Amino acid sequence: MNGWMKWLIAGLVLFMLVPNRYRLLNLLLGSSFLRKWAVRWTMGIPAIRSKFIQSTFR
Repeated sequence: MNGWMKWLIAGLVLFMLVPNRYRLLNLLLGSSFLRKWAVRWTMGIPAIRSKFIQSTFR
């Protein structure tokens, strides 16, 4: 597959996902395993973790 064809397909996929991004996010986070993984992953990022802790324990 040519380079421009990959970009075209990626653009089309993105074009289809953007209007339904919240529906897709709700579908993915409906799974307890994926939800726990997402929370662990985001809490592993120091900037996000510190902002969350600061806003929670004011």
